[in-house]
Amino acid sequence: MKLSKPARWILTIGILAILLVGLGVNYARQIAEQSRLSADIAQAQQDFIKYAGQKEDLEARLSEANSRIASVQNEFRQYTESIEINETLLQAAEDANVTITRLSSSLPEKEELNSIAYQVFSLSITAEGEVVDLLRFMRKLSDRF
Repeated sequence: MKLSKPARWILTIGILAILLVGLGVNYARQIAEQSRLSADIAQAQQDFIKYAGQKEDLEARLSEANSRIASVQNEFRQYTESIEINETLLQAAEDANVTITRLSSSLPEKEELNSIAYQVFSLSITAEGEVVDLLRFMRKLSDRF
């Protein structure tokens, strides 16, 4: 089957028209995609600027929170150490068959010895019991502290 020259031209123009329409649709899709991506980039840049501004505020808040945690931990550690010392004293008194009637301590003070910083405090203990038991109590305290 042979096509005449005008039929070939019509067929060629039809194929070219279909190709041009396909290219136009594809181009329109790419333009829409590029527009969407540009909007996403603009939004990402705005988010970046906003979060960069918040970063400094959040870092300051984090530093403040860490400082508060450190002070609370330091205070908690002092209470824990105090409880441990009291438990040790009471256990030594019980082991030696001695009764502690009064217990007081000074506030901790910093003292340095051989370039090492220590926290030093004094304890005042009043205990009752037999002389032998009191001597055993003092020896137990010396052993434990």
